[in-house]
Amino acid sequence: MKTARIISIIGHPIFHPTWMMIILLLSGLTRFTPGNDLSFLTITFAITFLVPALIIVMMKRWHVIESFEMENRDDRLGPLFIMIMFLYVTLRFFNKIQLFSIFSFYLTTVIVVTILAFIITFFWKISLHALGWGNLTACLFIMTLASARLYLPYFIGSIIISGIVAAARLKLESHSNAQIYSGFAMGFATVIIIYFVSLF
Repeated sequence: MKTARIISIIGHPIFHPTWMMIILLLSGLTRFTPGNDLSFLTITFAITFLVPALIIVMMKRWHVIESFEMENRDDRLGPLFIMIMFLYVTLRFFNKIQLFSIFSFYLTTVIVVTILAFIITFFWKISLHALGWGNLTACLFIMTLASARLYLPYFIGSIIISGIVAAARLKLESHSNAQIYSGFAMGFATVIIIYFVSLF
């Protein structure tokens, strides 16, 4: 149970923008000087994780949400709204940097998926972990198609990790099979739809 909880924390989608930035920098396709690399990574980490996480901690402290696990559907609405805002701020920043068009596309898909999660939360408790991993895996799939071997290891890795995280969420009894599978499918399908729509 402890291992499943650690996996669940490490695999939380709030870390995904930072992981995607690291992948892009490691690929060499979006490499600037070492100082700029660190700056872009720091900005991504701060805006998409650090600041939202601090706000969520304060929400817990002020009893706006009951727990960090957000098992209650109502607890998810505030944090999801906060994430949408900060993801949009990050997107506006990176839209100005042409060489980060891949990252801007990724952020756009994350925003759309998070908005869908916000709406669905009013009616059902879909797995946010599965949504995030479906989103990330689909983006890496598209990147693999465009740059064959370059992103293939990351794509394969995302599939494996998605399964591990899903198993951890089921072990913790945080979600049903339906909530996990539908979350991953929706996250993956949303990215593919956005990609094909952007081609026209």
